Amino acid sequence: MSFIQVITLALVQGITEFLPISSSGHLILGSWLFDWPDQGIVFDIAVHVGTLAAVLVYFRREWIQLLTGLAADQLVEVDELGGTLRARTLALLIVVGTVPIAIGGLLMKDSVEANFRTPDAVGWLLIGTAAALLVGEYVGSRVRTLPNLKLPDVGLIGLAQILAVFPGISRSGVTMVIGLAVGMTRDSAARFSMLLATPAIAGAGLLIAIDALDGTDEDWGAAALGAVISAITAYLVIAGLMRLLRNGSFRPFAVYCAVAGVGVVVARALGA
Repeated sequence: MSFIQVITLALVQGITEFLPISSSGHLILGSWLFDWPDQGIVFDIAVHVGTLAAVLVYFRREWIQLLTGLAADQLVEVDELGGTLRARTLALLIVVGTVPIAIGGLLMKDSVEANFRTPDAVGWLLIGTAAALLVGEYVGSRVRTLPNLKLPDVGLIGLAQILAVFPGISRSGVTMVIGLAVGMTRDSAARFSMLLATPAIAGAGLLIAIDALDGTDEDWGAAALGAVISAITAYLVIAGLMRLLRNGSFRPFAVYCAVAGVGVVVARALGA
């Protein structure tokens, strides 16, 4: 891998993992646009570890309170307004929200990799992400916070995560849209999406690692650099996104996904 490829792909992973624009889709498009060789399985694991570290550090208070409070079922602060949940209740919500993508990822992984990891598919799926984000602008009462959620609500959010196995569909985007649809505030929908990101990213990285067990000759220096860059970038993106969504909108992301998706579809139709 060239230095430019390492920097670019690590930045792409760090920027797109938590923005509602699909990180997996952008990695595929990046390799297509620049005609780069495959970056290797270890590099993929490294940039996933980087983004996982970023979300763990940003939400360290919630995770520390959750993990240390499970035994005594202590209260965990889950929003900026002082809302709390019992540690075991929060753990249950995270498990319910994670199980669908864990099962779906295992069952659909090979089929998706064989049929949807192409620029053409990513282009159309980015258009689908744009449509979902626009719908998210107009649904839901936006008054509920995480302590008000019921298990069926979390189940719907978890089912939406399954769509993210398709490159071009944003995991954070669909989970936040469904969160809004069941009445959550923007901030609460974003926070729960980020909490669900931790096991989702860890699981994706584990699947990649399992695929790498046959042993390959990899550039570990490039992997380490990629992990650091993706971690720093992802942390800054999470901080910016949380501020933006308090008073902002999904529209800029929807427009971006629509323009990018249409651009890719047209370019492929013209033979690019």
